Amino acid sequence: MSLRVGVLVVQNLPYDRWRSRVLELERLGYDGVYMWDHLVHRTQARTDPLFDGLTLLAAAAEFTSRLRLGTLVASPTIRHPVLLAKQAMTIDNASDGRMELGIGAAGVLLDYQVLGIEPWSKAEQVRRFRETVEVVDATLRGATSYDGQHWSGRGVTMAPGSVQRPRLPLTLAAHGPKTLAIAGRYADCWNTMTLRDLPPEEVLSQTASRVRLLEEAAREAGRDPSAIRRSVLIGSRDWPALASPEAFREAVLRYAEIGVAEIVLVHPDHPAEEGVAHGYAAPGIVRRLAEEVLPALRDELA
Repeated sequence: MSLRVGVLVVQNLPYDRWRSRVLELERLGYDGVYMWDHLVHRTQARTDPLFDGLTLLAAAAEFTSRLRLGTLVASPTIRHPVLLAKQAMTIDNASDGRMELGIGAAGVLLDYQVLGIEPWSKAEQVRRFRETVEVVDATLRGATSYDGQHWSGRGVTMAPGSVQRPRLPLTLAAHGPKTLAIAGRYADCWNTMTLRDLPPEEVLSQTASRVRLLEEAAREAGRDPSAIRRSVLIGSRDWPALASPEAFREAVLRYAEIGVAEIVLVHPDHPAEEGVAHGYAAPGIVRRLAEEVLPALRDELA
């Protein structure tokens, strides 16, 4: 698969600044822009902006023309799976087929607190992740009913359906054996995170182990493992891959050796990144990567 590089633009900027940033990423030639899916962030004051990610993706569908648009990742804690499927299908139509729905297992404590619900155990998070993926996949393919442990319903309509067929792509975030088994069965793209404060060799080793589990799960599900795109989310303290154009190039090439074909970098210039001390990113690194590294790197990995 050809290299794709996208950017996670956390939606905790004033809207005009967020919109300008997304437009700049399209101008620079990045492949996609992604939103996270939380109701609050632990580093922010309650008066700081934090917009709904899917709503912003719908807005971006109107003012962009090329960028892939996606969630990294939508949360079963705050989204009913049928509503999530409907929202993603709507954005896919608004963007003329550019939506990629990322789903994870959730688990952020503050989201539970905001909603006033008891935090789910790790086992329940996995069960709800599986059921969310199953319901989203089925209803986007036209199923009109669903029966599960946590959600059941009848009379579902997903007309007119996704622009992308047979349904819009699903990106599933998975790091352990149980969630990787789900990704192996359903994912069009699998996403994992780099592990901070570990040396590069250990990061690569752990990522490679996850790739092997993903491939085993895909084969058990009767799928070709090579059909699943492998994606890694990188922040500024990871490696640190954003310390320089050279460091980023090295990280991409090393990941490519273990089959990773997509890199999504967390935009380092936002309040949440600073608040959790994600480490060092070179000034202007997002622009420099686009201008100095990505054209030649895409050709090298084509």
